[in-house]
Amino acid sequence: MSAERSLAGAAAALRGEFDRGFAAPPREEPRALEKLLLVRVGAEPYALRLSEAAALHAGHPVSALPSPVPSLLGVAGFRGRIALVYDLGALLGYPARAALRWLVLARSSDPIAFAFEAFEAQLSVAPDEIVAAPRGERALAREAVRDKGGLRPIVQLSLALEEIRRQASAIRSTKEA
Repeated sequence: MSAERSLAGAAAALRGEFDRGFAAPPREEPRALEKLLLVRVGAEPYALRLSEAAALHAGHPVSALPSPVPSLLGVAGFRGRIALVYDLGALLGYPARAALRWLVLARSSDPIAFAFEAFEAQLSVAPDEIVAAPRGERALAREAVRDKGGLRPIVQLSLALEEIRRQASAIRSTKEA
């Protein structure tokens, strides 16, 4: 008899828990977070969207290539694929620099990597924490995020890829003329 009571009590508890589940307000879905890589280009702080990056490498060798494109540093091998490597700072309008330790391989159909000085951290923020970049900011950084050091521009690698294609097209046009 006590086994029946204990079984009936357990069934009643389960039924009550089931009913309370429908009476409670629905849980809020967790907000999707935007993941950013915090980097330094020269001495300046920037961020890159992790969704635009396929890989991040430190100290990866780059073989220099002669090129009329000032931002093209050379090529590097990534898992059996050769990628063109561009100086992210040069694309942002900074003078060319030699000591670029970090490479981010862009998530793109073309194997292209961007070199920069320093990787600082990864940051996850809510999408509403990303704001329009202040006027006068670099053309490849239309948005920004606030971190402990202030407002940090977010470089859009997709815009950097477009700039590379534009530069290559301009050089081809000049050679054909």
